[in-house]
Amino acid sequence: MRTTRLLTATLVGWFALAAPATAAADIFVSPFLGVKFRGATNALDFDLDYGSRDTKSAVGLSGVVIADAGYGVELEVAHQPRFFERTGNAGLVTRSGVTTLSGNVMLALPLSITRESLRPYAVAGLGWMHASSKNGIDFLEFSNDFLGLSLGVGAVGFLTDVAGVRFDLRHIRSVSSADTSTVSGDRATLRFWRATVGVVFR
Repeated sequence: MRTTRLLTATLVGWFALAAPATAAADIFVSPFLGVKFRGATNALDFDLDYGSRDTKSAVGLSGVVIADAGYGVELEVAHQPRFFERTGNAGLVTRSGVTTLSGNVMLALPLSITRESLRPYAVAGLGWMHASSKNGIDFLEFSNDFLGLSLGVGAVGFLTDVAGVRFDLRHIRSVSSADTSTVSGDRATLRFWRATVGVVFR
């Protein structure tokens, strides 16, 4: 129920922000691939936190509405598979992942400055994070929900009238959770960095 309310609030807030901006705005979608790195959590990681710190793949989809003046909004969903599993070695963690859904505010250089070149931007927002981990002994497995904060920078540029490329770097971290850590009994926390490259379609 808590997760449903958070998802609903994120979606409603994003569309409310997008509505007044669509009159003089560029609208595009961007599927992307990348890596997550330098993760950390206080949840019980049977691979001694090596898995969460390791570099792993990331995949996602972003929808952006951005005005010529440079302000805009974004709705993004992403998944980081094998988040808590150790790379290259058989560990106790057998299945894991982190999924995020966020509504973000975007600020880019005005189109009058960048013209047809790469358009740098900064982005910040809130949303839902879900982390889960299963292990080979079925002991202290977890499935946690978080309110997550996303901060990042990037650049987008179009190669044709309808297609282009996008580069993005973000820091994603939990800011609150009703779940507790399986190690210390404190509130569960999670954070990581993510770098991605995507294609852009108008």
